Amino acid sequence: MIFLNRVDDPSILVLTICFKKVDLTTDTYRIYAKNPMAKKLSNILHTSDIHLDDCIGGRGKESPAQLGFIGVIDAAIALKTDIFLLAGDLFEHNRVQQACLNFASTQLARLSCPVVMIAGNHDCLAEYSIYHSYDPTESGSDIHFIRDELGATINFNELGIRIWGKSIIDHEPENKPLDRVPQLDDDRWNVGMVHGYYVNRGGNSFSSLITPEEIEASCLDYLALGHVHVFSEFDHGVTRAAYSGSPSANQGSKENTAAHITLDPDTGVTIKRILV
Repeated sequence: MIFLNRVDDPSILVLTICFKKVDLTTDTYRIYAKNPMAKKLSNILHTSDIHLDDCIGGRGKESPAQLGFIGVIDAAIALKTDIFLLAGDLFEHNRVQQACLNFASTQLARLSCPVVMIAGNHDCLAEYSIYHSYDPTESGSDIHFIRDELGATINFNELGIRIWGKSIIDHEPENKPLDRVPQLDDDRWNVGMVHGYYVNRGGNSFSSLITPEEIEASCLDYLALGHVHVFSEFDHGVTRAAYSGSPSANQGSKENTAAHITLDPDTGVTIKRILV
């Protein structure tokens, strides 16, 4: 006879097999199988606001944006990142030419981990968007670009991570990046990514506004933000959130940064600013 029981660790199922009579004192064996949906120890590299443009140089003559994108991908490879998040504004504008697109594709192809991307305000998904003719998912077998106007969710079952993201269609006050965050999955890490402007009071006239109340209401484990070029982090409710800052030297910040996120079932979410 076979019994299937849970023990104190919800990620473990106990399979009890009994031979002869139903007597758990004789010939009893336990087989432990990890729940594939359970939260696991994982790490994420979060970047945004690279702002690649048509200033594309060859080896030794790369632009600051090129060097920033190369540097942040080098960091993801060195850290053996499980997932690479790009929270908008890969491109400076929606008129970039083929040389810029080729460079972006070449860099994305260097990553062996899954990639999740959204559009920001500079490369938004309006009718004139570059993403209507350029598909970054063609650069690799595990690259995901979120186009759905209402946002979309991508599940990484082997990592126990669920990522919800939403691109900017039109950068305007009516755009609410954290509108329609889906119901959470308690068995996985719930990670969000949006592009917009965080203010802790007022600011109703800003486009793509993000508020503390919205972050708290999301109940996400981690929220990856894009739009602000300086690294910053903050907590609201159970949610840890951060702007990664820009890895590019020409974006107004004194440091070229990214955010390295550790998801640990024992200690929770840790955010570390790294220089690239």
